[in-house]
Amino acid sequence: MRMSAGLAETPEQLATAYAHVAQGLGSYEGFVFQKLDPPIALSWLPVNLGYEERELLDHFICTASSTLAIFEPDKNEFLGLLVRLALLDSSPSSVAVLQSALALSSFHRHGLQADVFQFKARSLRTLITSCNHSLESPTVIQHIAACMILCHLEMLGMPNELPLWFCHLIEAKNLIDNVGVVSQNFQGEFSRLQDWVEYHMVMSRFSLRHWHINVEPIKEIRNIAPVEQETCLVQKVRAVSHWSHEILQYLHVTFEMIQKPTDSLYHSDEYENSLRCLENRITSIVLLAPEGISDTISGLSTAWVSTMELFQLAALIYLKRASRNFSGTSPQIDTMVERAYVLLDDLETFNPAFPLLIIGCEARRDGQRMRILEHIERAMKDSSLRSRSLLGLQNILQKIWVQDDLAVDYELDYLNKLDAVITSYRIMPSFV
Repeated sequence: MRMSAGLAETPEQLATAYAHVAQGLGSYEGFVFQKLDPPIALSWLPVNLGYEERELLDHFICTASSTLAIFEPDKNEFLGLLVRLALLDSSPSSVAVLQSALALSSFHRHGLQADVFQFKARSLRTLITSCNHSLESPTVIQHIAACMILCHLEMLGMPNELPLWFCHLIEAKNLIDNVGVVSQNFQGEFSRLQDWVEYHMVMSRFSLRHWHINVEPIKEIRNIAPVEQETCLVQKVRAVSHWSHEILQYLHVTFEMIQKPTDSLYHSDEYENSLRCLENRITSIVLLAPEGISDTISGLSTAWVSTMELFQLAALIYLKRASRNFSGTSPQIDTMVERAYVLLDDLETFNPAFPLLIIGCEARRDGQRMRILEHIERAMKDSSLRSRSLLGLQNILQKIWVQDDLAVDYELDYLNKLDAVITSYRIMPSFV
């Protein structure tokens, strides 16, 4: 039975109510998404905002680009899309995006106050309301944007008994899948939202692989889009679109393919060949500057190429470690780690958690550990809101280093080490 917005009081109830209603969007197919025209200027708004809400909106515009985990080089352009979706009109779907943005901004500016919960509840209620109206072209896009902003809000420290960030992420992914959004309909600036969702989905695969609390309730979630493992060909990946960045496609394959020594396929020639194939494909990724970035901002292109190389190195290190489940010394991995440190030193800031985690796991000496902690602290200064999740990353690394230091006369299992530390968290951590 569906829960009405009037009966849903807690965040979990509101999220559940929206999940039930959103499932009904699956019957709508064949949208032709049109480019959204922004308001003439931010001095004009389609909704009436009080002084404090307007200040929060301005704060969101100023800080979101350094707060949201976005997998693309020009975060300001992406922020412009979110603002246009929030201010498109006074419809419930626009209000949902706006209220979610205000919740995130209020959390950033004032901490966990009552306003954060109020804005969040309004966003969820208006999402439910907009599902009852006729479904027009921008509505699904706005639902995806609102879900992802709420996903980030939950990641950053909202008190919950469940990993609601993952629930919002799943809703965004289901909206993309269920309404029949295909490549020809999801082009241009709207493809940025799809990339945003898929980046988080791939990284959530890593979390699900190593977080084993409440295994039975999330078993179905783990199998949302399984990979057929007979080969490591990209076309076998069902959860990641073929037009997503190559590194995301191969990371998804890696997280799905890795077998434990107790698995029957672990010692098979087929598994060995698949690992070799996957390693070759990751190594062969051509790191190019993104299209459409002018020469005047070439620094942005350089930073993006370095970022992609860090993801590539992290993917290779994880593949080598996890596929053989060993934590011992490896000259080849040491070389990749040193290259990663060079790239980190060249970048002003770098805050994607997965590469920092995998590279940080390789720090054996105090000097190496201080070096990775300095990079994390630099990223924390760049975004005071994301510092909460980066502080969690610091804690995870320190727990891993303690395990390494205690293993004096024996070698730790790489997978078990990650499992033990990540599972020690009551709420499933994210690594975006």
